Amino acid sequence: MNIPVILDIIIGLIFIYVTLSLLASEIQELIATIMQWRAAHLKKSIEVLLAGDPDLREDPLQFNKVRKLSNYLYGHPLIKNLNYKAQDPLERWFREIVGQIGQIFRSITKNKNLFGEASSAPSYIPSETFASSLIETLKIYPLIQAISETRLEKFKDRKVGEIKYILDSVDFDDNTQNLLNGELQSLTDGFDRIVEDYKQERSTLNNSFDRMSERVKIFIENSQAYLPASENSAREFQSKMRSVRELFESKIEREVLLSEMMPSFTNLLNVVRQVVKSEETLEEVLADKEGAIYSEIKESIDALPDSLKESLYMLAQRAEIKAKETGQTLNQFQNEVELWFDNAMQRASGVYKRNARGVAIILGVLIAVGANADTLYIVEHLSKDSFLRATVNEYAEQLVAKETALTPDRLTGIQEEVDRALNKVALPIGWEDKKIIEVNPNQPLWLAVIKRMFGWLLSGLAISMGSAFWFDLLQKLVGIRNVGGKPRSPSETVKK
Repeated sequence: MNIPVILDIIIGLIFIYVTLSLLASEIQELIATIMQWRAAHLKKSIEVLLAGDPDLREDPLQFNKVRKLSNYLYGHPLIKNLNYKAQDPLERWFREIVGQIGQIFRSITKNKNLFGEASSAPSYIPSETFASSLIETLKIYPLIQAISETRLEKFKDRKVGEIKYILDSVDFDDNTQNLLNGELQSLTDGFDRIVEDYKQERSTLNNSFDRMSERVKIFIENSQAYLPASENSAREFQSKMRSVRELFESKIEREVLLSEMMPSFTNLLNVVRQVVKSEETLEEVLADKEGAIYSEIKESIDALPDSLKESLYMLAQRAEIKAKETGQTLNQFQNEVELWFDNAMQRASGVYKRNARGVAIILGVLIAVGANADTLYIVEHLSKDSFLRATVNEYAEQLVAKETALTPDRLTGIQEEVDRALNKVALPIGWEDKKIIEVNPNQPLWLAVIKRMFGWLLSGLAISMGSAFWFDLLQKLVGIRNVGGKPRSPSETVKK
């Protein structure tokens, strides 16, 4: 047997593998759709990411926190809207049928629906969407805002009390004292409006300090109108008020003041990871324990598994180190969460591919047995039947000439080309031909059975490699064979 014949046999064998692999791909995709393997694997992978330990099921309390938090995430509008459902009547009907089949399977296997009350879930979540949803679910921004609001309120009360102490410590006559108290009340009202504007997010923290500095300046100027410049009490008052105003006007003092008002992100996440301390801190910064913000934040902290608190704390540390120059700690923290999610999903993708590979092997063996695709018999048949070999090679060359790559978009077209070829040529597979299951009388029965099973196993493993793999290999071999001259087509053979 010369090399061109061997090459033709290999091309014919690969063409059959492509045919069966296309069937296997369609079946596996149908099963994955019905069972929602991708969506279920994504949900489980996110739970492992949040848990930090795939064996967390051994701790029911922590696992329940993980499951509850993941359900919160999947209920977030950003993630929920990713689960797009077509509204076409036919597609909606098909989706309902698929959902019913999945429900029947879960009832048989006694597996709970991972998606809760929903019948489906997204099979892909962008890292930006996950990070935004997680941060919003954990109420991190409201907690920082609530802490800064409370600290600004306390700072306002402290400054008003300090100015009042200055007024009380300096001797003025009753008329001057009353006028100054009126200015103090005006200053207090102005401070209250500034704090309220910050709470309503009409002003930034830095702008709030600018406005407070301006109000102090006006208070000093108005107070001077009531004080005679020659008196020691007036000079003492002005000296003490200048020290109050310098706190607002000094650039260095302003930076310190801003850092005191806005909590350190690392410290905040350190609070979150320590349950007892977090409760004490919340009670300290949120005086209204009956308020909605307190309840929401406390609930989100209590819902966090311990491992997630540790992970978030480390991500916050990394974010603060990288954001020292830019000052954009919150944005950097979101970037760190996105990177954390991407790395985890890469590992999860590898696990899914290994699982899919195992399913593909089982499915390939079942198809090989069901189609009686015995690799040893196929090779033997192709080596003996030159007409069949030439016919299969001709269709393989036509397929390669029409299709440049096996992509999901072109899968239907390639399948149609293969179906047309199968209608015109009888491949050495199937159970209809009695010769396929005949046993050679010159060999023991047990040897024939082993050979048949080994042939099925080879075919199953080959089918599990996927249609894309075999189609690419088919293209290369057809190109190599054509360099040396293609074989005669069946029509040319008949004419001769």
